[in-house]
Formats: sequence, C-alpha cells, structure tokens
Amino acid sequence: MKKHGWAAALYLILSATGCNDFDSFGSDLLDTGWINAKADEIVDLDAGPAAPDSIISFYGSTALGAPGFVNTAFPLGIMEDPLFGHSEAGLGTQLRFIPTNDLSFLHSTLDSIVLSFRFDTSLFYGKYLEPMDIAVYGLSNAYDINTTYFSNDELPYEPTLKFGQLSNYVVNKTDSIIIREDTLERTLYPQLRIPLDTGLLMGIFRSYPDTVYYVVDSFSNVFNGIAVVCEKGNGYLSLMPEHSDSKLSIYYKDTSGRQLRTELIMSSFAVKTPFYRRDPAGSLAAACYDGTIPGDSLLVMQGAGGRDIRLKMPVEQRWKGKFINYAVLKFAVADIPGVDLENYPLPSLLQIFDVSTGTRIAIDDVALASGSSSRYLRVFGGAPEKVEDNGQTRHIYRMNVTRHFQKALKSGTDFDLVVSPFAKLESPARLVWFGRNNAQYGAKLELTFSE
Repeated sequence: MKKHGWAAALYLILSATGCNDFDSFGSDLLDTGWINAKADEIVDLDAGPAAPDSIISFYGSTALGAPGFVNTAFPLGIMEDPLFGHSEAGLGTQLRFIPTNDLSFLHSTLDSIVLSFRFDTSLFYGKYLEPMDIAVYGLSNAYDINTTYFSNDELPYEPTLKFGQLSNYVVNKTDSIIIREDTLERTLYPQLRIPLDTGLLMGIFRSYPDTVYYVVDSFSNVFNGIAVVCEKGNGYLSLMPEHSDSKLSIYYKDTSGRQLRTELIMSSFAVKTPFYRRDPAGSLAAACYDGTIPGDSLLVMQGAGGRDIRLKMPVEQRWKGKFINYAVLKFAVADIPGVDLENYPLPSLLQIFDVSTGTRIAIDDVALASGSSSRYLRVFGGAPEKVEDNGQTRHIYRMNVTRHFQKALKSGTDFDLVVSPFAKLESPARLVWFGRNNAQYGAKLELTFSE
C-alpha cells in the first residue's frame, strides 16, 4: 500500500481507538499462527448490508490551528457499474493565495490560467480510459475551516459560474507532460490540466481590493473556492490536491515581455472535501440492500462513501470453558457475472469496527496491527489472497479477530461488527462475497481452541 494510504489509515485507527481498553496478551499480538491454523469449529455468521453511514471527510482546526484531517486522494469520475449501478464523485476545495507585495499579475497581459492536479494512478478505477467531460465551477458557499465535514456533505456550486472544462478527455497515466514557461521547458509527472476562463476569473480577482492579497487567508475569505466535477465518463481518476504539482497557475507577461507565473495552492491548510452521488436502482447491489437478495446469499461492499457489511453473532456460553487460540473471519469473492476484477479491482485492504455501543470503534486486532503494511498483514490480514482451486483462481479475505473474540467472550458481548475498506473515501473499489449459505465458500468464522 502507498505511504499516503497508510497515513490516512493510521490516523483513522488512532482516532477510532482512543478509548479502547486493551488487555495484555504479550507476544501473542505478533503471533502469525492464525494464518495456517486448522479450524476446530466453523461458525455461521448473520451478515448483511450495514446501514448507510457518513464518514468524517474533514476535521476542523486543531488546537495548533492546523487542519486536523483531510483526505490525500480524491476520486473524480462517473461510473455505470454492472453490479452497483450509477455513481459519481468530485471534490470542492479552497484556493489559497500566499501574501505578496507583487500584484503585477492583476495588471499585466494574461497568457492563460491552468488548474492542475497530480494523479494517484494506483487508484484509477473502472473503465477510466473512456472519454470524460470534466468541469470546474465556483462554489456557492465558502468553506469554514472550523467546521467538520462529512462524506454526505456536498457544497453547492453555481452552474452559471463555469470556470473551465475538458471535453472528451482521455487520460494518459503513463506519459509525462512537457510545458514551456518563457524560454524553459518543464517535464511534469502525469497530471490533469484544465484550462480556465481568464476573463471570468481575472474579472473576479481584479474586483477585490489589494488588501485581500496582503494578509494570510484573506483571499479564501472572499473567494468561495471551486468544485471539480465529472459530467461524462465510465470510471474514476484520482487526484492529489495537496501535492505541490496541484495548483491554479496564472501565466502572464511583464512589460518586457518576459513570462511570469503566480500560483494559488491547495495545501494542507486549505479546506477540501470529496462528494459522492450514487443511484443503485435496478442493480444487484440494490437487491442486496433491500433484502431481495439476502445476506446469506451475497454480501456487497463499496468504497467512496458506499455501504459496508455488518456481521452479527451471539457469543455462546459453551465457548467459555475453552481457550480460544484463534478466531478468523473468512470470506470468498463471488465468481458471478459482472465482478470483472480487471476493470473493478478488489479493495486492497479492509478494517473492522465494533458497533455494539452505537459508535464505530476499530477492534483491538486492527488497532494493534498498525505501524506498517507488513505488520498489519501479519497480525490482522484483511487483504485479498489468490487461492488455486481445481485450476480456478479464487480470491479470499481472511481477518484475524482473535483478540476481539476473547474480549467479547470475557465480557459476554455479542459480535456486532462492520467490515469496511481502508481509506474508504479515497477509493471506489467494491466487492461481492458469498454469504454463509454457499456450501463450499460461505462466509464463516473459524475457531481454533483448546479445552
């Protein structure tokens, strides 16, 4: 997994587990015996779709005045998924002007204005090579850095305030981009570059008093920000607005004809939020959500603000006389038409929350596996594994929940868990699992114990 994904993941873990009361199991935490343990008992799970839920997409300011949390990667696209139906994703962001006494760009001859975003090509999803229409609009309302925003929040934008667009854009995620600035050529990593309306934007920028450009954050207080949306396509790109390559660049010439550039940035101090829309009507996912297809047949999960999977199981008294060595959840990806792993890759990593108290809290097995990708996979699992079965490749997810099971058994608390993708807001990756009724690959909890 990429570094930024783990940064987001670790933040979520630390936030979610701040109130966990850990028991000491010593070196058992690093034991990898669960990976090859043979089950003494297989337990059926009551599983189905988790209720729609919103996730924090931006925390307000911390005590030090810096933003507390913001996504690193933002999906941008539209997709018609054969199993999950229609979905869309875009983003809104502030633009920050770094105070300066040189305001020559306001009074000079403009060449162009370009909005650029560095790609995270590893998170591209769906049939993203199909032509896209991408547009940039002005936001109707300003962001407030002291506000906490959620994944179901979408700041409205002004359809009449269209700053720019790309029509029938086909992404090239491998070739670098060469641009010329004055007499120099610059080679840039693959990125999205959208030409903007110089007259419209400069008319707005020139209408502000000069003092707006002299004081930190004054510009963000008068310019509401921008929304970047996809209006045609069949897949998702992934943008990194906090990257140094992501900016709004104003190219202009001074009185001698020399080309200069002024930049507005989307740094970690700028408020930015993703927004998502989905309409699963008529899809397999919709049938799973409304119970037409029960959870004991198929289970569905979708990133980018989509639905998770909820697991319930009573903790039985007969287990209290046994020492639980390992408790491992096991799920198999359903090999049904439309799964299409080439265009719709599986979520690369999952996590589990305990929701028995009404609040999502990462289970101890997840929280204590944090630190690195290798440790996480060794202690908890949660990544898809390829398994050869009679000449056919299957994908299995296994997750070590031993510590949580032992804790639940000790307290007499029934299982009430939610399984969710890591960095859920950053990737639209989805999956379909067999439910417990599949005779060979059904969802199950495998227990290994001693008397």
